[in-house]
Amino acid sequence: MKTNIKHSPRYLAVKLLDRVADSGSYANITLDQTIDKEQLQPADAGLLTNLVYGVIQRQLTLDFYLKPFIKKPQRLERWARQNLRVAVYQMVYLDKIPNRAIFYEATEIAKKMGNQGVAGLMTAILRQIERKGVPQLATISDPLTRLSISASVPEWLVAKLTDQIGSDKTGAILATINQPAAASIRVNTAIATVDEVQSELAELGLDTEPSALSAVGLVRQGGFLAGTTAFAYGQYTVQDESSMLVAAAMQIQPQHQVLDACAAPGGKTAHIASYLSAEAGGHVEAFDLHPHKVKLIKDNAKRLHVADVVNARAFDARNLRDVVANKSFDRVLVDAPCSGLGLMRRKPEIKYARQPEDLMNLQKIQLDILDSVAIKVKPGGILTYSTCTIVNEENADVIEQFLAKHTEFETIPVHTDKALKVATEPHLRLYPDDYGTDGFFICNLKRKMR
Repeated sequence: MKTNIKHSPRYLAVKLLDRVADSGSYANITLDQTIDKEQLQPADAGLLTNLVYGVIQRQLTLDFYLKPFIKKPQRLERWARQNLRVAVYQMVYLDKIPNRAIFYEATEIAKKMGNQGVAGLMTAILRQIERKGVPQLATISDPLTRLSISASVPEWLVAKLTDQIGSDKTGAILATINQPAAASIRVNTAIATVDEVQSELAELGLDTEPSALSAVGLVRQGGFLAGTTAFAYGQYTVQDESSMLVAAAMQIQPQHQVLDACAAPGGKTAHIASYLSAEAGGHVEAFDLHPHKVKLIKDNAKRLHVADVVNARAFDARNLRDVVANKSFDRVLVDAPCSGLGLMRRKPEIKYARQPEDLMNLQKIQLDILDSVAIKVKPGGILTYSTCTIVNEENADVIEQFLAKHTEFETIPVHTDKALKVATEPHLRLYPDDYGTDGFFICNLKRKMR
């Protein structure tokens, strides 16, 4: 067992968590790379995934549990803290792994990554936790702090959500964001039907259910859906259900000229393109700030058989004034750069990486992009603004400021293919607890006929 410790899911979890903390990257990319490189069996891949996401999701809670037992936290290296988090996560949240196995592997990991001395410290801390038990969350007297620690969401964000949407809704959101995210796909109706794809997946043992949000969505509780022949051929693509609402909201016709101002990696661009017809003259101009991401847009369009109506290029959407003609687009999408706070279930690192000042910095970028593209919308055309965040600063406040400056626009209801239990006028606000999806915001702004 000692010789194989470098290939154990627990060791790999500690290494991966340390790398993510060091680089500030998302765990999902590194996790996929690690599973592929190590050629892990499904059970080990599942445990590794559970440990990595579980520790990130519960980080503040785990640190609260550990605090009484770490006498000199400033001397604890980052990897050692990750090792303790992984061990305590297993002790508290996983009931099928005996403590002796947890302690053994934590000690062996410490020997491998540190030395015998730090290994002894790990063992001593874990045995003390076993004897005394972790502190109770109920002992936290301040309600806001208690909610922050129990949900493992920074206190500033809990306070902001409570102020903006109330304590009950905030509590409901925080109660769901640490639950596993469902796998969801969008069927490419340009070449397949929902029934056809659902049947093909069922034959592979991948049973799915129709999305409650999108007429072209299928959902499965867990599972890897990007490894099938149908995916490779472009019959469907992996996309969150909330994200599927954007193209439908735009009410696109086959002949429309569409501008997608912040397009990478191209999921929404391809969805927009599925409504268009090259024969009818339909076309989408897709821009993204980063040149290396333009290739993703093009690759997505090619795989999904819509490349004939997509033109992708690198450009800053804040400076489009002289790049495309004014009043020339029937539909314009600004899927704006945002804090991503609606993605806390799927990308839990986000909640620790963001700071309050980020919201106002992002708001300025969002308004600059809207200002740049507003003149590109034809009279009677629709400008759609969307984000994957759930705070007012990046959503309703942006729309309010935009409309104060651009009186030639007015809000119209957000069209959805299915009736939803959330309001779609004057905009659509979707929270993670509403349907178990990413949090999302969509607003339709129509240019007046004058």
